[in-house]
Amino acid sequence: MSATIKPTPRWSRRSWAFLKNFNVNQLPTSDRWVPIERMQDKAREALEPTKREYNRLYADWQERLRSLGGDPSTLVLESFRPLRLSREEDWSDWLAWLLEKSETGVLAETLFGTVLNCGAASFKLLTMEREVHTEDQERRADIVVTWKSLPVTHVEVKVQDDQFTKTFETAKKLETRKPGTTWCHFILIRDELMPAWTDEVDKRVHEDKEIEINPILWGDVVRGLRPCLWEGLECLVWRAWAWSFCGAIEQKLLGLRTPSPHQSAVSQLQMTTAWLEVLKPRGENHA
Repeated sequence: MSATIKPTPRWSRRSWAFLKNFNVNQLPTSDRWVPIERMQDKAREALEPTKREYNRLYADWQERLRSLGGDPSTLVLESFRPLRLSREEDWSDWLAWLLEKSETGVLAETLFGTVLNCGAASFKLLTMEREVHTEDQERRADIVVTWKSLPVTHVEVKVQDDQFTKTFETAKKLETRKPGTTWCHFILIRDELMPAWTDEVDKRVHEDKEIEINPILWGDVVRGLRPCLWEGLECLVWRAWAWSFCGAIEQKLLGLRTPSPHQSAVSQLQMTTAWLEVLKPRGENHA
């Protein structure tokens, strides 16, 4: 029995001769790369003075913190893990310990001083509480600090989580836990979460008007730790753990890395500029 020969599909009988009319050389030259090339030129122009400033500050930090091992960026977190960093609770524990053991109040002043309108000397701690349950046991506050003469300070610590609704609920429930107590609420978040936080606040503009939560950034924590390291404030044990925490924040949360010549001029400029924000000691004017 002979096999049935199927007719050739109509699509396969179409001629591809029209492709001969295409000529790559006749295509118009795109100028879409011109703005990028100009940006690269500007980046290369700005990179050298910025990188010199970064190198100067980095060398100063290396010398200043020689007794601790140099600048915190030298910490290799892949092989040195003094505390777990996989959960938000781990970051909260470390921050709470540094606030509790501080003898100067400089870190607390950096984080809370503007809102509470006071200086470092005012941050005299009475109690430090972690994972504080609300009365109904439905919520837990990350950090609750009772000071001698300042409002009780509540801090919610966020690393990746951008679900902020429960932050307001926790704050409200905490206030009912201690009637008559003056509270000040904070939320610690990464820079990139600020738009999401602003959206949440905007949505609640007509709700919970009596609850105000003040945002602080992880970069602010670094700006509170580095002056203590630079000026030799606090005891050596505190500074050793602050050094490690600072390195962990900068690498894990802020994404700071040593600028590499293998990167583009734009990438190097972005990284060195970001470093200048944290390397400049207090009182030193920006160039």
